[in-house]
Amino acid sequence: MFNSSPLERSRTQAANPTNHKLFFDILESTLKTYNIEPDCIYAMDETGFMPGRACVSKVIGKAGKREQKSKESGNRSNITVLPVICADGTSLPPLVIFSGKAFAVSWEQNNPLRASFGYQKKGYIDNELGVEWIKQIDKATKAKANGRDRGLLVDGHRSRLTYEFLKYAKQNHIHVICYASHTTQLYQGLDKVIFGVLKRCFSEEMKKFEERTGQAVTKENFLTVYAPAHIASFTEANIKAAFAKTGVCPLNRDAISPEALKISIESSCLGDGLPLPQPSPVK
Repeated sequence: MFNSSPLERSRTQAANPTNHKLFFDILESTLKTYNIEPDCIYAMDETGFMPGRACVSKVIGKAGKREQKSKESGNRSNITVLPVICADGTSLPPLVIFSGKAFAVSWEQNNPLRASFGYQKKGYIDNELGVEWIKQIDKATKAKANGRDRGLLVDGHRSRLTYEFLKYAKQNHIHVICYASHTTQLYQGLDKVIFGVLKRCFSEEMKKFEERTGQAVTKENFLTVYAPAHIASFTEANIKAAFAKTGVCPLNRDAISPEALKISIESSCLGDGLPLPQPSPVK
């Protein structure tokens, strides 16, 4: 017996053999048509942090006591980080988005990652930040590409699908390959390999920082805490594993097991075995 893992209905419906084939057909065609080599294949995703939330840790307590509370600052402001990885095992400086109505000079802190900063009312990426972000990607990868075309895997968030975003990408020979946002867990290596490690490392760094300084983690010192966790997580081995496990590089349609696609077999658009028997009369 084992515990079930919750998954949104839309995600189960998106993970089916037909969508799987279409994704790899588009990916393979794009890479071959534009001769995009591994050192020009990039993938992105975003993840959020609430530094005010206490991290989960193991503690020693009295026998029979099942729970131990830990103190936290109560700060619920969201911070979004957008990392970009490359199939050659490297990564780009991330974009860090703070919640706020204006940029604060105090956010310009110790920044060993050379991260870019942005701000938005709730700390998420929006359409305007999306356009600025693709410009940063172009700037950071153009010299390495040396005139070659680049591929960028993105999810289906609207900020990556605006006219301005796609126009800029096309004009600068960046081919945006979009998978349905609800299939992210299958095809996005950052989700499957790196983000779990990153969150654990960040929790450890946050705990050490608070114990050492007696201060809570805020927007003003976030990068000081986040940077060591990022460096420990975004290793060459982890990045290459992220691309290999999703079948993106090296290209491998069988990297996603059939078992991972069976979860939505009843809602698949394949016709075999349809119509499904109804458990009761349909009125």
